[in-house]
Amino acid sequence: MVASRRIAPRPYFFELFVLANLALIFILTSRANPFVLTTIPTTFRSFIPTLLGYAVAGVVLRCIVAAVRGQLKGYLRHIRTAGWLADTARLVFFGATMVHAYFWIKFVVPLMRPGLLDQELWDLDQAMMFGFSPNILFLDLFSNPVAMRVIDWSYARIFFASMTMAFIFFLSSPSRRVRVAFSTGNSIMWLIGSWLYMLIPSLGPAFRFPEVWLPFAEGLPMTQFFQAMLMANYREVLQLPLGTANDPQLMLGIGAFPSLHVAFQTYAFLWMRRLWIYGQIVFGVFAVVILIGSVVTGWHYLVDGLAGIVLAAVSYMIAARLWNLREWRRLRAATRR
Repeated sequence: MVASRRIAPRPYFFELFVLANLALIFILTSRANPFVLTTIPTTFRSFIPTLLGYAVAGVVLRCIVAAVRGQLKGYLRHIRTAGWLADTARLVFFGATMVHAYFWIKFVVPLMRPGLLDQELWDLDQAMMFGFSPNILFLDLFSNPVAMRVIDWSYARIFFASMTMAFIFFLSSPSRRVRVAFSTGNSIMWLIGSWLYMLIPSLGPAFRFPEVWLPFAEGLPMTQFFQAMLMANYREVLQLPLGTANDPQLMLGIGAFPSLHVAFQTYAFLWMRRLWIYGQIVFGVFAVVILIGSVVTGWHYLVDGLAGIVLAAVSYMIAARLWNLREWRRLRAATRR
């Protein structure tokens, strides 16, 4: 295991990758939109405290578990070192920077790629399912009002709960390899995913084919509220070149392909299957629920979720290769110290 006591003398790959993506979206938009850099403080005010809070919460939880196991001194010895503290600061700072780059890439998709490929994705879904639309099929399967309300209530809550659980777990790990490798793959996944939004611009089935979901409005009140909010923001973004936009929000971009909601659950599952058996079970369930929920609610086509699974696996493999993560038993032990 790479020692985490000393401060790493060189930039990590994910730090350079994040900066390169931020620079690229700035270059692509700077003539018409100089705000990619000037809005960084706003993003930082929201996400640096959030990520730092995850790290602190994780340390507290690990201290409790370590105390019960009689391993508290060993864990504290790791997290008090200059290397661990410096890595934490870097993970939080560049994590927030990655979020900012991701938001901006997604935000400008309607301006840079106004044509939509939703019909093609819908047709591809039907071709994969031998002429049946997965969205309509799943809506029929879960059309019971109780099932529909459960999906409506749980979809967003599970996603945000999974993000919280994963970052609490990884940001508080004593192992440099585990923390930085996880952040590396996570950055690759979200940023490559955002460029795929640009490459294959699409809104999602509920936005492009709303007539399919209107009969289910009573069972999906929360989902359709947020979908209406995002669509209103999307229309404001389209008004930016005309100078008539009414303060569109950076964090409310729309993109269907790939489903990064499914991708994140899959990515966390791939990590947990090596490090924590209970986490593996939880994120395995989360991945299935989010995949089904994304199709039922109309946020995504089925192919979006499948693409998200592939993207997560590729991002995981790249991170594992960059950090030579083969000695999983030692790494699992390191996360418990």
